[in-house]
Amino acid sequence: MPLLMRRAAESIIPVKFAIEIGDTEKHHLEYHFNQLLGSLVIKVNERPIKKALRLVNEPCLEVHDFVVGDQEKNNVRIEKERMPLVGCKNRLYVNNRLVRVFSGL
Repeated sequence: MPLLMRRAAESIIPVKFAIEIGDTEKHHLEYHFNQLLGSLVIKVNERPIKKALRLVNEPCLEVHDFVVGDQEKNNVRIEKERMPLVGCKNRLYVNNRLVRVFSGL
């Protein structure tokens, strides 16, 4: 499949992931971004901590920083990088260490 067609097919799927954070104090992080609808929701333990709705003029790089945990504090950073045509690349850092990279729309 040509790169442009594969990229268009991948871009139909929104970026959505969930991950457990913490060693002794576990927290459930959920991330959902849909470029077509312009919606972003970040939840920790089923509670929304960030919500955004952007229909036009999406920045090339958007960074979300927050702390998760009470006794065991973890610094979480999610970097959302817009791709040239459609789609984005999301990098998840916990305590300044790259944990995962997610791509999609």
